[in-house]
Amino acid sequence: MSELAPRLRTVHHKVSNLLAHGEHWKAERNRLEEALRDAKRNSSVLQARIVELEREVEVLRAERPAIAAGDRPVTKERIDELVNEIDRCLALLTN
Repeated sequence: MSELAPRLRTVHHKVSNLLAHGEHWKAERNRLEEALRDAKRNSSVLQARIVELEREVEVLRAERPAIAAGDRPVTKERIDELVNEIDRCLALLTN
């Protein structure tokens, strides 16, 4: 009988530790799920922005023949800016 009390204390201590670890991992899971939801929302916003920028690039390309020769460098710079922004969005999506 004298062996039973220390064993019970040991078991009680182990169970307490397991419960504490369980709560820790539950909180960690919740934090990670929230981070995943944020990342998905961010991804959706970036995807929408990419679509918007691609449409804008197409409009600019369609207007290109109508642009006077003097305006071409400005348009090219704008297209380059849009392409760079699309590249940045894609880089954010892949990270």
